[in-house]
Amino acid sequence: MMNRQELLKKANALPQSPGVYIMHDADGNIIYIGKAKILPNRVTSYFRNAEHDLKTTRMIENVADFEVILTSTELEALLTECSLIRKHAPKYNIALKNERGYQFIRYYENDGFPILKFERYQSSKGRYMGPFISTYAARIIMEHIRRVFALPSCKGRARRKKVCLEYDIGRCLGFCQKGLVSPERLQEVSRGVADVFSGNLKVIVDDIESKMHKAADELRFEDAALLRDKLRMLQTVSEKMDTKVVQQRHADYIAWCGTEQITSIFLLCIRNGYIVGERSDIFDEPFSDGLLREYLERYYSQDRALPKHIYIDRMYDWTELLNEWLNGRICVPVFSQDKDLLGLAERNASERLLQRQGRTRANQRNLHAFCEFTGITRADRMEIYDVSHLAGSDVVCGMVVCVDGAMVSDQYRKFRIGKFDGRDDTAYMSEAVARRLGRFADGDEKFAPLPDVIICDGGLAQIHSVEKVVESFGYDIRVIGFKKDSRHRTKSVVFGDGRELKLNVNPQVHAFCGRLQEKVHRYAVSYHKSLRDVTAPQSELLSINGMGKVKLKALFDRFGTLEKMREASVEQLAAVKGITPELAGRIKDTLSGGF
Repeated sequence: MMNRQELLKKANALPQSPGVYIMHDADGNIIYIGKAKILPNRVTSYFRNAEHDLKTTRMIENVADFEVILTSTELEALLTECSLIRKHAPKYNIALKNERGYQFIRYYENDGFPILKFERYQSSKGRYMGPFISTYAARIIMEHIRRVFALPSCKGRARRKKVCLEYDIGRCLGFCQKGLVSPERLQEVSRGVADVFSGNLKVIVDDIESKMHKAADELRFEDAALLRDKLRMLQTVSEKMDTKVVQQRHADYIAWCGTEQITSIFLLCIRNGYIVGERSDIFDEPFSDGLLREYLERYYSQDRALPKHIYIDRMYDWTELLNEWLNGRICVPVFSQDKDLLGLAERNASERLLQRQGRTRANQRNLHAFCEFTGITRADRMEIYDVSHLAGSDVVCGMVVCVDGAMVSDQYRKFRIGKFDGRDDTAYMSEAVARRLGRFADGDEKFAPLPDVIICDGGLAQIHSVEKVVESFGYDIRVIGFKKDSRHRTKSVVFGDGRELKLNVNPQVHAFCGRLQEKVHRYAVSYHKSLRDVTAPQSELLSINGMGKVKLKALFDRFGTLEKMREASVEQLAAVKGITPELAGRIKDTLSGGF
């Protein structure tokens, strides 16, 4: 086993040539295979004291020796690398979920016997549909095609003198018995299958519908029912083949989404204008252009039927080399339709990443839709405020918190403001926000971090008032408002410049904003009600002759709640400092009144 210095010395002695390097561990196992345009430049980079990502660092720690294969060109090195990785599947080279390639449905005839089967690769004989990324979907399509055209399920290697049960129940035309199906009927079936494979389902559907109506008119209801079932099967085939693109496309669209620890790569596969499937691969490493390059190398080295184009987000340093191998198929989308399809792949890559991370996808989608609708670029943390009071008494303000699109109840806060002459809801809300920001400025960790967005339950007056408070603290916080309709339902989003976005044009954002406003309203009302439930009995007790605030406080200090005070005897009440037996009796009578 060689140490790092010995490995570095060996790497420096390599010839200035393109080639492939093969890393071995202490047991002689191949753990990584790579290629290089100039071998010593690439291989020595592993053993110098340089920073590497986590995956590369772990690989280097396990390298005991390496060997190289010299090649004439970098392209030859790439092809050799791909071949060796397929053969050895090293631990530290990326692995795709399905290395065997995708399936095709193949139709061909052998001496008048039609055959429908799965194939991994295309040959020159027969017609092909696919490729199919989902084997389950492909099996459903193949079975429905077989049922619609009454094709045999047997292999028909040996022709029989007698037909099987499939013929008797009408599921096969009897191809296994030679001479039972005429050449003209076989040609008709072949044309129908060809139409399905080419996506021209309308011709077949129209023909079957015509036959079904004719059978019904002639009172041949069993025949009409069979034709109806065939129509339903063709509808399933159409759905499984997915939506047809407006213009014909024969391309792969590859996009990625990543964090500092994980990367999602998504591939959208379109053949002959149909979305025939998709695949998603997750890698436990941050995104790098090297990861994308290796992904393309692994994926397209599996003897796949190549599309006309392979679209990615931009051209990289290695694109020219891979295009030399793939005959210039890798490119950046130019037409709007290709850009839209790549954008669709990007959204799916993001969705798969969220699924892997275990985050609530609905919350993330709602927040993304909210930001797109409002034009707010950052709303990771939003705080929503609402004031509640009864004719200016027991004024409170509730603050609920939405982080990454989800409500975080343990960060909710409530403010008791009280009644002030000449003040209104706008001033009450401003005071609540000022107290919240002041607590953060004073270093209170319970009020950290600051929000990206403050949402007022109200219109321009509330927004402008809160904006002044935010400006006085010198913070950069966006302030908007939710306006309600006459039925107290969230109607629109209001901005400080007077703009108003009606929410009824976007049901998803409308529902999201409605939930935010309902949460803060219930929270504020609940707090206000709890205060009323306490202050009303307190006011009743203060009206007792001889009772004052000091004595009332002493009672609460002793018993804690009104319920315990109500359960206490006159003697226990009189034991409280300042409470005479006569006063205790009056308190007991008042408490027994059941307020």
